[in-house]
Amino acid sequence: MTKIVRDIMRNAVITMVLTMLCINVPVFSQVEHNYEVGPQSANCDTLDITSYTLGEAISAIDHTTFRYQQQFKISRTYGIMSARFYSCDGNSGYLVIKVDKKDVIYLEVPETKWKGMISSVDINGFYDTEIKGNYNFIKDTSD
Repeated sequence: MTKIVRDIMRNAVITMVLTMLCINVPVFSQVEHNYEVGPQSANCDTLDITSYTLGEAISAIDHTTFRYQQQFKISRTYGIMSARFYSCDGNSGYLVIKVDKKDVIYLEVPETKWKGMISSVDINGFYDTEIKGNYNFIKDTSD
């Protein structure tokens, strides 16, 4: 009799496990929230460098905490030598480029342009057609 009870229990457990595995009922769900998140641990939302000289603007950017920043450097003696992108909202930001050993800061550059530039096979060509002349900028005026 105990063997029959044991077989019945085993079959019941197997049936229950298989039933639970086959039922696709979400146990947990996450509600999607569509709201904009402000800069967290950042102090860049009030930064305005439009009236600064190039040196002042670079210093202000360097001493500000941004939500997103990325950079690259290239070993060369002409063209784009380095670029840094800083964004407070993740959509647009400051693009600091060293071109021919001179810094230029472009204002309100979309993050999509930055990503396009860093993924381009011709960074100088991308810069010439997509960045240069298309955005407000700050450069050294002593030249």
